[in-house]
Amino acid sequence: MAKTKSRKQIEREARDETQARMAYIGTLASGLAHEIRTPLSSIVVNAELLAEDAGSLPEEQREEVLKRTERIRTEASNLRDTLDEFLAFARPPKMQFVSTNLSDWLEGIIEFMEPECAKLDISIVRRFLDELYPVRIDQGQFGQVVMNLLSNARDSVGEHGTITITTEEDDRWVRLRVADDGGGVDPEVERKIFDVFFTTKKHGSGLGLGIARRIVREHGGGLWLENLPGRGAEFVVRLPKGKFLEYRDDDGDDSGVGGGGGEEKR
Repeated sequence: MAKTKSRKQIEREARDETQARMAYIGTLASGLAHEIRTPLSSIVVNAELLAEDAGSLPEEQREEVLKRTERIRTEASNLRDTLDEFLAFARPPKMQFVSTNLSDWLEGIIEFMEPECAKLDISIVRRFLDELYPVRIDQGQFGQVVMNLLSNARDSVGEHGTITITTEEDDRWVRLRVADDGGGVDPEVERKIFDVFFTTKKHGSGLGLGIARRIVREHGGGLWLENLPGRGAEFVVRLPKGKFLEYRDDDGDDSGVGGGGGEEKR
């Protein structure tokens, strides 16, 4: 009689299958990126040469040519950024975890964002817990998560508003909250906000939040949205206290990708 598989065995097999598929997608993505980057570079170079040659044209024609070549370069840059995001999603680099005080580490990212926010009259308010328990993060990849959340909050506010960044903890988790007073997310958008390739931005790839959630899950945590339509939105990141990403076969909680229900609101 065949032995019945346990829940953990089923979850592990599902995880392994997902990882195998992602590895295959990553290989395809790398090949596709190579095929796209070469002609894309040629397009940019030729646009720059056309801009240089425009100097010999009559003023009216020169302005039109420069306008069109600049559009070509802008769209090529947007395409290159989309390609980079797709590669990051399909073939993420290996995590390098470092024990980190999240409140102290966040200061560097906030200082980078503050000048741009100040131009839009957006204030960044810090509500950091003193003596925060350290978490183990890949500082480069987790930095992408925070930058994405801050950029989304800035875009949501637009002008003349506030972004509030909070750190807190309980007996098991450290939480990071990024809230804005930009009016909240439309309920229809909220249902799709983490879907791959879904975006409301004109030049968005729809990968930013998908990548952010994947990175957080690979840290053994969760990422979700707490939405207040008409008032604001708050993204919440939950990270385990000082634990590396790993699976356990005992009766304890799984702390790996797909384990333990990373997005429940607690």
